Amino acid sequence: MSKTLRTILFLLFVLAFLISAPLVVLYTAGYRFDLGNGKIVHTAVLNISSIPRNATITIDGETLSERTPSVIETITPGEHEVRLEKFGYLPWSQRMTFVSREATFASDVVLFLDTTLSQLQSVDLIQSSVSPDGSRLAYLTQASSWLEVWTTTGQTDSTKLLMRVPYSILKDYALSWSLTGRYLALETTSGPDKEVSITRVEDGSSIVLPTDLREVLDVWWDASDDEELYVSTGTDVVRVAISQGSTEKLNVEADRVQSFGERDLILTVSNHATVLSFEENDTASILTYLPLGSYEFVRGPAGLVSLYETDRHRLILLDPNNREQPIVLNEEVTQWSWDAAGNQLLFTSGYDLKRYDRSKNTTETLTRLSEPIERLGWYLKGTVALFQSHGLTRAMRLDDHASPTQETLAQEIAGPFWVSDDGNTLYLVNVTDEEDTIWMRALQN
Repeated sequence: MSKTLRTILFLLFVLAFLISAPLVVLYTAGYRFDLGNGKIVHTAVLNISSIPRNATITIDGETLSERTPSVIETITPGEHEVRLEKFGYLPWSQRMTFVSREATFASDVVLFLDTTLSQLQSVDLIQSSVSPDGSRLAYLTQASSWLEVWTTTGQTDSTKLLMRVPYSILKDYALSWSLTGRYLALETTSGPDKEVSITRVEDGSSIVLPTDLREVLDVWWDASDDEELYVSTGTDVVRVAISQGSTEKLNVEADRVQSFGERDLILTVSNHATVLSFEENDTASILTYLPLGSYEFVRGPAGLVSLYETDRHRLILLDPNNREQPIVLNEEVTQWSWDAAGNQLLFTSGYDLKRYDRSKNTTETLTRLSEPIERLGWYLKGTVALFQSHGLTRAMRLDDHASPTQETLAQEIAGPFWVSDDGNTLYLVNVTDEEDTIWMRALQN
């Protein structure tokens, strides 16, 4: 090889190095050539995970080698179609916007099994109630001259009889759960009087109230303590400690009472106003005044007081630590449900589905429907709302960056639904004039 040729080759190698070295550095630093715009841009990052894991990731129709969970650092800025797929599961896709030098998160995207409904058993529901954690159904059914209370998780051999009382068409019956669902009460109303029967759900054992409290004017569970029940005789309010079997007559005149830490909250209705106050050192410390109405304490997250006005269907949340402006939410509500952390409230007044974020103190409308929303709740994994409308049971993923994506889980079923405590199975009751049937749909393995 001649000296001239060697010189030319050397210069070519130097030139190639001078061109390629910056390109390698730029590539390593996250820069790419955007063919669409004809220029070099800094890439964006996608941090994505799914439930279950190991889902295939596809961006704009190109399947990547990575599986969830994964961090993808080579996405050009702009809009891209992101899709997750896993064998046996329904796919998820979302059009997402990416910004240069910024990370976009798609965390715990829930994929549901691609399965169909299976019929489990027939039941005859007079009335039903889903447990506070959404994992169990209690229901009333008539057997000859008896009214029976049953519970079921939906799983095999989980259906059990809790209590039985004589049935009368002249009486009204209602089920109510304690705060966490440890106890279940059957209230029997005949005219102005009530009778209450209580059972411990875990073992079906009966809780016997003192004899003088068998017939009462009103009864309600404490909305912040699972072990306490209140009984109003019309002249006295008595607090019953369920596990201890002890009673305490409260020295207050109140329409409703609820414990709040070491203090009692007192709700009093007069001819002019409704007053919510604390009982402190045998004196009432007024928290706020409310419009006249029929109020009851309802379960809510720690640190807040939750009231429901049954006549006007309004849910009121109050912060007792803020004496100047205690009311944080006052909305018309017909159905509502708190997530497990007590930070997000899902609610509806009929045709719209809304979410209240406690940490941000904001309310947003998630969707509006042409048919009323009849039932709603939370799925136990990810951030997924479940709701039922016009025979459709749907799941809505609330962490999606654009509009929340939805999945139809069941069709032509109108009745209560609940999810197993492991999140793997959805149970529904199809209530019809002819027959009520329990169905199941597998959601996860």
